[in-house]
Amino acid sequence: MKLLREPLLHFALAGAALFAAYAWLGRSGEVEPARGTLEVAIGEGELRWVSETWARQWQRQPSREELRGLVLDLLKEELLAREARELGLDGDDTVVRRRLAQKMTFLIEDTARIAEPTEGELRAFYDAHREKFVRPGRISFQHIFFDRRKRSDAAADARQLLAKLAASDALAPAAEEGDRLLIESDIRDADRYGVAGQFGQVFADAVFALSPGEWSGPIESAYGLHLVRVYEAIPGEQRPFADAKADVAERWRDEQRRVLQERYFAELFRKYQIVADERIEAAVGPLPGEPGPGDTAIGDTGTRR
Repeated sequence: MKLLREPLLHFALAGAALFAAYAWLGRSGEVEPARGTLEVAIGEGELRWVSETWARQWQRQPSREELRGLVLDLLKEELLAREARELGLDGDDTVVRRRLAQKMTFLIEDTARIAEPTEGELRAFYDAHREKFVRPGRISFQHIFFDRRKRSDAAADARQLLAKLAASDALAPAAEEGDRLLIESDIRDADRYGVAGQFGQVFADAVFALSPGEWSGPIESAYGLHLVRVYEAIPGEQRPFADAKADVAERWRDEQRRVLQERYFAELFRKYQIVADERIEAAVGPLPGEPGPGDTAIGDTGTRR
């Protein structure tokens, strides 16, 4: 009873009551945010992007209602994407993985475009890779086709006709010689790439090694055997720097992108520890970043890969 008459106790109780009342009144005027609420920001950049995308497709600006629909669709897409990530649906998805890798590749290439080469850098690159800036040689030739599927011994038939042509000094065989092929029998002013595209690389290399004049063969192609007579050959020649400058600049940029990507992936292979099944190594050899004997399978980030 003596304690209840203490003024200090009365003061403490009154203060506690006032504090409780103030806290209750303060909460009654506010809406408490839901636990776990995440912010989804839609700003001017997103608005401009959806508007410009619409305009490129429909050749006009969207109306207010159309723009509202575009923004809502973008918002729904973002919400679905976040929910999908929460559920782990982005894991082990080939399409998602390739898209993310593609975006990272674009970022690396954008970095490589920052620097423009100087005249000196281009000339140095041209001198170091002169073989890349050669005007390709061109040839014109006739060919006679021998189809292995229609002949018991196509090679023997080809050699027999070759001996006949050599004995008669004939420049043009009779029309009925050889077998039918949908490719023209007279190829004019073709470069090595064009011939390889039609007949295969082995055939192109063999034909470009021939001297103009006599019939030669048989030469293997993607279709069968051929006798070939080159009647015109224009050798390739070195392109002057001034003529090749645009190509030099493009190849220089390609080289910079390649070097930058190699450096970037070298850093990634150091960051992540690659762990491959022993059957993989048996099939393709050791992979970059694989742990050696006695190493752990934990990378610098502490994450198994």
